[in-house]
Amino acid sequence: MIHTTLSNHNIALLFIIAAIGVTLAVISYQYSSFTAAEIAKIASQDVKSNARIQAYDLSRILFRSIDSITANLQIITNSPAIQNNETERAQILLTTAQDSTSALTNAYYWLDKDGQVITWSNRNDTINQMSAKMDLSYRQYFVVPKERHVPYYSSEVESSDNVPRLYASLPILDNQKEGKGGADNNGKKETFKGVIVAAINVSTLGKFLQNEISPEFISNVGLMDKNGIILYARNQSLIGKDYLGKEFQSLIPSEIKEQYNAILGRSLQDKANTEQISFDGEMTTISYQPVLIEGKHLWTLFTSSPHKLANNVGDLIEQQKNFSTLMVIIIGTIAVGIAFLILSWNRRLETAVNSRTTELKKVNLSLIESNKLLAAANEQLNVHDKMQKEFINIAAHELRTPIMPILGEAEFIEHQFNHKRKTVEIEKEQVSMIIRNAKRLDRLASDILDVAKIESQSLRLNKERFNLKEVLESAVQDLVDYIANNNENNPSLRVLYKASDVIVEADKERITQVISNLLSNALKFTEEGYILISTEKRGKDILVTVKDTGVGIDQEVLPRLFSKFITKSEKGTGLGLYISKNIIERHGGKTWAENNADGKGAAFTFSIPISDY
Repeated sequence: MIHTTLSNHNIALLFIIAAIGVTLAVISYQYSSFTAAEIAKIASQDVKSNARIQAYDLSRILFRSIDSITANLQIITNSPAIQNNETERAQILLTTAQDSTSALTNAYYWLDKDGQVITWSNRNDTINQMSAKMDLSYRQYFVVPKERHVPYYSSEVESSDNVPRLYASLPILDNQKEGKGGADNNGKKETFKGVIVAAINVSTLGKFLQNEISPEFISNVGLMDKNGIILYARNQSLIGKDYLGKEFQSLIPSEIKEQYNAILGRSLQDKANTEQISFDGEMTTISYQPVLIEGKHLWTLFTSSPHKLANNVGDLIEQQKNFSTLMVIIIGTIAVGIAFLILSWNRRLETAVNSRTTELKKVNLSLIESNKLLAAANEQLNVHDKMQKEFINIAAHELRTPIMPILGEAEFIEHQFNHKRKTVEIEKEQVSMIIRNAKRLDRLASDILDVAKIESQSLRLNKERFNLKEVLESAVQDLVDYIANNNENNPSLRVLYKASDVIVEADKERITQVISNLLSNALKFTEEGYILISTEKRGKDILVTVKDTGVGIDQEVLPRLFSKFITKSEKGTGLGLYISKNIIERHGGKTWAENNADGKGAAFTFSIPISDY
C-alpha cells in the first residue's frame, strides 16, 4: 500500500514536471509567433510609409519645378521686350530664364503669331539645331495656346530632333482697351501675338528627380501621362511607349505581369497609393503620386524601390519560429522521455518488490532456512527501496537544477513586457544559459537511457579500427580548454599526457564517452596539482589510466564505486562510472580504481583489447 501511494505520488510529480516543460515551450512558441507577426507587419508598414513619403516629396519637387518654369513663361510673355517685339532684349530675357531652370530645361524660345521661330535662349548654343523663321505652327504647344489662349503642357513626348522632350507654353496676348467694351467682361480685346515655349529634356528631368532621392533609398523614378504613355524611364527605349504595348510588356516577368499591370492601371485614377509586389525572392515597393498642374491630373510619378528588408525580416522570423519549434520539441521530448524512463524504472522496482515479497511469504512457510532467505530478501528489498528513494531525490534535484534557471529566465523575460512594450531585448548570455541547462537535461536523459539499455541488455557497439591516441588527444584538449575558461580559482591545475599510437577495434563514440567520464570525474575532485593520462600495453590489452592529485576515493564508497547512484559529490547522479564500467565490459575489458600510494588522489584504469591487424 505504501509503495502504491509512493508510486502514484511519483507518477503525479513526473507528469507535472513534463506538463510544465511542454507548457513553457508552447507558450514560448506562441509568443515568438505573435512577436514575429508584429515585426513583419511593422517592417512592411515602415517600407510603405517611406516609399509614400518619397513619392510625395518628388511630386512636390516636380510641381514646384514646373511652377518655376510657368512663372518664367508668364514673366516673359508680359515683358515689354516681347510686347514691343524687341528681339535682342527678348533673347537676353529668354537666356536668363533658361539659366534659372537649366537643371530641367533645354531652352526657351519665342514663336510669332504664325508659328515662326523669332529667337531662343543661348542662341549661340547649337544644342537645339534650330534657325530663325523655322515653322513650328503644327506643334500642339503652338496650336493650343493660339486657339484657346490658355497655357499648354504636353502630356506626350514630341521632338523634331528625336530627343525626347516635354513642352510648356504660354500665349503672348496684347490686351487693348475697347471704347465701348470688347471681347471680355473687362472691356479688353485679347490679340494673339505668339507663344513662349519651354523645352524640357526628358532625360534631364529624370536625372533631376533621381538625384533628389535620398542616398539611403535604392529607388528608380518613372513618369507616365494620364493616358498611359511612358514619359520617362531609366530604359530610354521605353520613352513614348504605351505601358500596355509589347515593348514594355515583354520586359515584365509572366509570373507578375497581371499584378503589375493592375497596379499601373490603378495609378492612372487620380489617387496616390503604395503597393508591393514580390518576385524571385525580392520585394519591390511601388509608390505612385498624381502630378497636378493647374488643378488637373497631367502626369503620374512613380518610385520603384526593390529591397530585401521584408524578406530579411521574414527570414529572421522564420529562424525564430524554427528555433521556437525546436525548443518545443527538445524540451517536450526531454521531459516526456525522462518521465517515461523514470516511470519504467519505478514499475520495474515495484514488480521486483512484489515478486520478492511473494517469494518470501512462500519460503517463510517451508523451512527454517527460509528465515535467512527472508532476511536476505528483506535486506535486498531495503536496498532497492533506498536506491529508489536516492534515485528519485537525485533525479528530482538534477532536474530542478537546470529547470529552475530556464523557468527563472523565462519569467524574467516575460516580466519585462507590459501593455505598452511589445518587444524586449534578450542578451546572448540569457539564451546561452537556457541552452546550457537544456543540454544538461539532455545529458541526464542520455545517462538514464544508457542505464536502461545496460539493464535490458540492449546496449550495442559499433566497432571500428581507430587510433586511440586521437581520442585521448581530443579529450585532453577539451579538458584543457574547459580548465582555462572555467577554473579561474585553480589556474595551476595541469593536464599531463604523452601521446603514443595505439590501434584498437572498438566503439569510438563509447570509448570517448568513458574517457570523458573519467576526466570529468578527476576534475570534479581535484583542485590543484595535476591530472595525468597514460597508456600502457600489457599483453594483448591496452591499459588507459587517469590519475589525479585530488581528495581520493572515500573508503565508504570504494567497494561499491562502480554501482549505480554511488557518489560523494553534491552534483551528478552517480551513473557515470556505472555506465563506463558496463561499456568497457562489453568490449571484453575491465575497469578498476584505487587511491594513490602517497595518499593524494586516485587512479582509475580500464583495459580493452588491442587490434590484431
